[in-house]
Amino acid sequence: MSVTQPPDSAAASLRWPFRLAVALVAVVVVLILMGAMVTSTGSGMAFLDWPYSDGELMPERAFTEPSAFLEHFHRVIGALAGMIVLGLAAWLQWAKLGSPGLRKAVWGGVVLISVQGAIGGIHVLKGAPALTAAIHGTLAQITIASFAVIAYALSQRWQQTECHPHPSAGSARMLSTVGLIALILQTIVGAIARHANQSHALWTHVGNAFVVFLLLLCVGGFLVGRFAAIPGLRGLVRTLLILLVLQIALGFGALLVRTGKDPKNIQYLWRALLISSHVLIGALLTVTTSLLAAHVRRGSRSLAA
Repeated sequence: MSVTQPPDSAAASLRWPFRLAVALVAVVVVLILMGAMVTSTGSGMAFLDWPYSDGELMPERAFTEPSAFLEHFHRVIGALAGMIVLGLAAWLQWAKLGSPGLRKAVWGGVVLISVQGAIGGIHVLKGAPALTAAIHGTLAQITIASFAVIAYALSQRWQQTECHPHPSAGSARMLSTVGLIALILQTIVGAIARHANQSHALWTHVGNAFVVFLLLLCVGGFLVGRFAAIPGLRGLVRTLLILLVLQIALGFGALLVRTGKDPKNIQYLWRALLISSHVLIGALLTVTTSLLAAHVRRGSRSLAA
């Protein structure tokens, strides 16, 4: 039995909320890159107060010192992302757009990014402990993946995808979920290695990269082989494979030029950008895998359901 398609007026009413959700994801992409640059350049303690910077909303140092610029505008972009998701949640709630479950998910996104910001503030106020930094970095990837799935749920692709029974639906859901969990665990290990400067965690992260690479190859191959009829799935798998190859290449580059969280790193922006790109592509891998998992769930169900 196929999913009942919403009327054209309902689909049209979600068009602008979808665009706002896409803008939110784009802002969080910039936020993650800025945050990675803050860590890579050792700029995390450019300001010792929070939520203000030097007691001001827009301090002069943010325009004259590279480290202060990165740290302050990382905070500014984070606040912007928070305002966008709050506006999206209020819009959907007030206009009763989308399903009740979707509206709850967007309010969950408001809580998620609020917690993310609070952890960042605690990190500054407590003198930059490695634990809060690792949690902050990991939660950033979960946040962007959640926002991407919300954007997908507001899209025409979601509305037009019909749900069909399939004998491998359960296996596909399990595999895509395992792939997503593996990516999150890999992020946690990488965050520990990056923020705690632990060589054991670093080499565990490197070794696990090949395991995750093979696992996601299997996930992509299985989905294309069994679910190619779901519109848009091939494109998502193709994106996943491109990001995987790029991530492995960037990982090797980051390994060769790796440095600690030393403020002197601001002098070598190209190295910081290389390492930060590795972090960003990792986040985009998590986003793509989350979208794959959501798309398979949307487009298929088990025969017994």
